[in-house]
Amino acid sequence: MKKKPYKKFPKIPTLYNTEIICGKANIKSISRLDLVIVIFKNYANVAYLTTKSNTFAANIKWLKVNKNISKVKVLMANSGNANAYTGEEGYFNLKTIIEFLSNRFNCKNKEVIISSTGVIGEQLPIKKIIKTLNKISQKSIEKKNMDWEGFANSIMTTDTFPKGIYKQTRIANKVVKLVGIAKGSGMIAPDMATMLGYIFTNADLSSKILRRLLVEINEKSFNSITVDNDMSTNDMVCFFSTREISNSVKNVNDKALNKFKKDLQWLAIELAKKIIYDGEGATKIIEVNVMGARSYLDAKNVALSIANSPLVKTAIAGGDANWGRIIMAIGKSKAKFDQNKISLKFDKNLILKKGKLNKKYNEAVITEYLKKNEIRLEVDLNYGEFSSKVWTCDLTKKYIEINADYRS
Repeated sequence: MKKKPYKKFPKIPTLYNTEIICGKANIKSISRLDLVIVIFKNYANVAYLTTKSNTFAANIKWLKVNKNISKVKVLMANSGNANAYTGEEGYFNLKTIIEFLSNRFNCKNKEVIISSTGVIGEQLPIKKIIKTLNKISQKSIEKKNMDWEGFANSIMTTDTFPKGIYKQTRIANKVVKLVGIAKGSGMIAPDMATMLGYIFTNADLSSKILRRLLVEINEKSFNSITVDNDMSTNDMVCFFSTREISNSVKNVNDKALNKFKKDLQWLAIELAKKIIYDGEGATKIIEVNVMGARSYLDAKNVALSIANSPLVKTAIAGGDANWGRIIMAIGKSKAKFDQNKISLKFDKNLILKKGKLNKKYNEAVITEYLKKNEIRLEVDLNYGEFSSKVWTCDLTKKYIEINADYRS
């Protein structure tokens, strides 16, 4: 897949009173960064969403137990080990890390957030992690890889490139910053957030406003992507405010937030799409736009039914213009519609119009179109006024190779 624009890590400025420190704990590999801590020197307001999986990881349990976390001093993330389905020992190890960080940075345990990603069912190498945290949190440490790209590299698993995005925006007449960092490549079918996702702003916004904003943008970004229809045990997305730039915003409906909201939604969508561009073994990104549905839920269900269909994804991988598979996927969605009203396009190429094959339909044109790296499918149910857009990728032999050898 030609993903150079998405693969290139942007220049992202530092945020005032925010320090990024990366390290190698050799959790799974001795050659790559696998641990990062972010210290908010003046604390940060925070909101977060976590996976709806019922086999959630230890760090997700911590957030569920401590529901009222609204400010944070330290964020830590590790790759190589999910600390999921690790029982009492796994939760004890998590609390050991939290206590170390709270003591080192003079804050409460509830002011530390941990996120993990990697292999499920294996205990964290706790001694390695504490040793690395002790080393990288020393004031004398060499400042190497201590930036946003280092952060993004530290949380990669099967990812092939670090994922970051930056946007300068405004609240009223004040310029503010938006930074997004994420990881994800496989086990992508979130039902709340994304694999590991972090958004930062230097605008002074309360945790309550951050929460409302996060819920709003999440549905049309991180919750609208799928690689393989598998929900992670560790999915979470956090939204931090470093409180540097003051403003008069008191509620989420304040008109002063209009541009900020628009740019925040853009940033979330683009960050989520980077995950799809990096889907395990992917060669194409696929946008599925469903419109004319009776309800938003129906539109979303149809879009995800198409996006999650192995038959649709493999056909597109092979350049096979088998549009019948899309009709199949629409039919199994359980959304309400009239099959005699369905219209279908591949980009601007009309295939079906209200249930009837376009008389000018030329399969060779669609086959040629499927050679592209970005594929757009448009379904109009002609049954209502609601729409939904989701993103997925094709399914190739490489996906099987990656996951067959995941622990090797």
